[in-house]
Amino acid sequence: MNRFKTTIARTKSLISIKTYKRPQVYVILLMLLINIIILLIAAFIATMIDDSYTSFIDALANGSVKWMLTPNAILQIENPQTLILAVVVLVIGMVLFTGVIIALTTNAIKDYVGNKKSGSGKVYMENHIVILNWNSKVPELVSDLLFVESSDVTVMILAQIDKSYAETQIINAINRSAQKHKLVKMNVLVKQGDPLLRSNLDDITIEHARAILIMNPDHHEQIDETMTKSDLNVIKNILSLGEIEFDLEPPIVVEIKKMETKEKILTLSRVVKSLKEHEIMPIVFDRRLGQIIAQTLIESKIEDVYLSLFSFKGSEIYMVPNPDFESVLKNHNQAIPVAYDKHATYVLSPNDNIKNSKSFHSFEPVNLKLKKVKSTTDFDTYIIGTNNKLSFILDSLKQFESIYKSKFKSSYVEAHEIPEFVTKLNETSHPAKILLLSDENVDFDALDANIINTLIYLEGHIKNPNVEIIVELLNPKNDIIVRGFNINNTIISNKIISLLLSKLALFKETAPFYEDLLTIEADENHIDKQAILIVKAKDFIQADFPLSFNSKKQAIESIYNQTSPKQVLIGIFRDKNLIILDGDLHKEKLELLEDDECVLITL
Repeated sequence: MNRFKTTIARTKSLISIKTYKRPQVYVILLMLLINIIILLIAAFIATMIDDSYTSFIDALANGSVKWMLTPNAILQIENPQTLILAVVVLVIGMVLFTGVIIALTTNAIKDYVGNKKSGSGKVYMENHIVILNWNSKVPELVSDLLFVESSDVTVMILAQIDKSYAETQIINAINRSAQKHKLVKMNVLVKQGDPLLRSNLDDITIEHARAILIMNPDHHEQIDETMTKSDLNVIKNILSLGEIEFDLEPPIVVEIKKMETKEKILTLSRVVKSLKEHEIMPIVFDRRLGQIIAQTLIESKIEDVYLSLFSFKGSEIYMVPNPDFESVLKNHNQAIPVAYDKHATYVLSPNDNIKNSKSFHSFEPVNLKLKKVKSTTDFDTYIIGTNNKLSFILDSLKQFESIYKSKFKSSYVEAHEIPEFVTKLNETSHPAKILLLSDENVDFDALDANIINTLIYLEGHIKNPNVEIIVELLNPKNDIIVRGFNINNTIISNKIISLLLSKLALFKETAPFYEDLLTIEADENHIDKQAILIVKAKDFIQADFPLSFNSKKQAIESIYNQTSPKQVLIGIFRDKNLIILDGDLHKEKLELLEDDECVLITL
C-alpha cells in the first residue's frame, strides 16, 4: 500500500513538474485524452442504442469519430437517440478540443508579439553594430549613424533599460537631426537585458557583429582612487566577450572614465588568453572632451570644425593605404590629405567609396606671400563648475601656453566665490571668457541644472561688455532651453563624444589621427602636429582680395607649398558658417575674401 502511495505521489510530482515546464503541451495532451475517452464512451453507447452499428469498432469509426471530425455527418442520422448522442459528442469536441486549440494558439501569438515588443528572444543578424549598456550619449550616437552613406546600418542595443523609453530617446535624437527620409537605411533594435549574461549576448548574435561599443553606465561611485563602479562594469563587459569567436574581428571601442582603467584594460588584453585575439580600444573620453573644451575656450569656432570632422554629415576622415602624401595631394580629386604615417595617408573626403578617386589636375600651384601667424590670447579664462573633464582642461591650457608661448590667466572659481568674482570682473574692462561645466554626478533629469542656475545669476549681475560665456551641456535637449541667454558658444559634450565613438567603431584605422588631432603636445621640433588653426585670410595671406583660384586643390597646394611647418587648408568660415572644401577639388573654383577665416591643419 505504501509503495502504491509512493508511486502515486511520484507520478503526481512528475506530472506537476512537466506541466509547469511545458503547460501548453500538457494541456493539449490532456484535452486529447479526454476527447478519446469521450469517443470511446460514445461508441459504446451507440452500439447499445443503434442496431445499425455491427460492432464497437464500427460505432467508433463510423460513429463517434466521424461525428467529431465531420460535423455534417450528423444530418444523415435517422435514429433520434443516436442524433442526440452525436450532437453531444460534437459540442463536447468543439468546446474541449477545438476551443482549447484556438485559445492556446491565440495565447501563443500574443506571447510572440509581446516578446518581440519587449525585446525578448533571439534576433538573427549579421554585420551589425552592437552597443552594450546605456547612457545619455547613446541616442546621439545612433542618430549620427543615419549619415553613413557607404552601407545600410543595423544597430542592436543591449542594456538594462526600458525598451520603450530607450526607443523614445532615440527617436527624439533622430528628429533633431532632421533626416527622417534616411530612416529606411537604418534598423535600430533595443533588447532589455544584462550584457554580462552570455545568453543575452547570444540572443543578439554578437558573434556576427561588425563593431562593438561598450558604453560607460555612468555610475560615479568610487571603489577606490583608481576605479569607479562604471569602469568596473566595463571591464566585466570586456571579459564576458573573451570566449566569443567573432566572424568579422570587430573593434571593441570602450568608454572609460579613468586613465588608470585604460592601463588595466590594455594589460588585460595582453595577459588574458581569451582577449589577445580581440582588438580592444579603451578611450578616456573625458580626457578627449577636456582637450576639445580647452581648445574651444581659446578659439570658439574650433568646436564647429570638430563636429564636422566627427559627424558623418559632409566630409570626414578616412585612411588611404598610400603613405606618399605628395602623391595623394596631387592626384586625388575627392580627398584632402591632412596627415600621414609610414603606412598610410589620412584624408578628408565625402565618403569611404570615393576617397581613392583620381584625376589629372591641370592647375599648378601659385606663389603666395604668406604672413607669419601668431596665436594671441589677450584674455583671461575662468572655469565655474567641476566634473571629470576639469583636470584635462587645465592640463591642455598649460600645454597650449607652453607651446605657443601665450600668456593668459586661467582660474577655477568655486560656487561660493561667484558673487565676489563677478564684482571684480565688473571693475575691469579686460576681456575674459567664462566656462561653465555641467555637473555629471546627478540624475538624468537634473543634468545641466547647475548651468541654468549659474547662467541666471551671471546674466543678472555681469556688466563687463568684454565677457564671453561658454557653457558645456550634457543633455542635447537643453540646448534650446539656454539659447535665450547671452551665450557665445555651447559645447554639447555627449553629442561630440557620441560622434567620435561612431567614427572609431566603423573606421578603427583612423584612431591614430584623432589621437594626434585632439592632443595638445609638442614634438621634438616644438610643433603641435595635427593642430587646427583658424585665421583670417587677410592676416595670413598678403594679396589683393578677393583672391581667386582656378580650383580648390590649387589653393590647397599653394598654401601647403609656402608654409613651414606645412599646413593644409580644409575649409573656411564665411559669415560665421563653416564651409569644408569638398566636391571635385580639381575642377571647382575657389574665391577667398579678406574676412574669410581659413581653417588649417598643421602636419
